[in-house]
Amino acid sequence: MKLEEYLEKWVKGEAEEIVEYLAAAIIAEEKGLIEVAQALKMIAFEEAMHGAKALVLAGRIGDLKEFIKKRIEYEEEAARVRHDEASHHDEPWKTVFEYTARDEERHARILRGLLNRL
Repeated sequence: MKLEEYLEKWVKGEAEEIVEYLAAAIIAEEKGLIEVAQALKMIAFEEAMHGAKALVLAGRIGDLKEFIKKRIEYEEEAARVRHDEASHHDEPWKTVFEYTARDEERHARILRGLLNRL
């Protein structure tokens, strides 16, 4: 397998692991298992760093300003899509779409602030 192909599989695999570990952490928190939740979150972060280091080494981020500009666009689009999806679904999905849309909007605002600092 070529390095580029392996990199794609690697990063996708890490991303899947991150989401699964965090989902398990949510369940652990709901059960009052705070230490278990914290450990799962730590593992998720470490998995994220594995993929992140690979992307940096592969030169995937490039110019930081351009990366942040692109991410602002993606976060804003994700917010629009989630708000739209919320209008087509009942609870509990409606609430999930709405609060994640607000998070995406907040992420875009944070990124704008960071961009202004660069």
